Amino acid sequence: MAVTKALPFYFTLTISAFAALFLQSHLSHLPIEGMLAKTYVLNNLLAAVVFTVLYRLRKKHIEKLGFLFLAGTGLKFLAFFLFIYPTFHADGELSRNEFVVFFVPYALSTAVETTFLVRILNRE
Repeated sequence: MAVTKALPFYFTLTISAFAALFLQSHLSHLPIEGMLAKTYVLNNLLAAVVFTVLYRLRKKHIEKLGFLFLAGTGLKFLAFFLFIYPTFHADGELSRNEFVVFFVPYALSTAVETTFLVRILNRE
């Protein structure tokens, strides 16, 4: 079954997200619940959805995977501007701390997603 081959991705994404969430909370002195957790959940959920779509289309539409990956990145930024940016921008500016709260989970989920997609595509 194809899902079992994708399980290492979901496992790695989940474990790395929890580890980074706790580390970022500790280093930034921000509570885990609230906006920090929201950014991790949003980024990792979207990374899992994009990975699942790409994984299922890897054999039939391999020539389109790059464009779909970019569309997934666009989807992550759209979600940021719809759900997270309004909270950050409520005071009229985006602080460095607010940027890091979004960017660390985004970069981590994208790195895990890219690493596993490269591995899969190199095997095909």
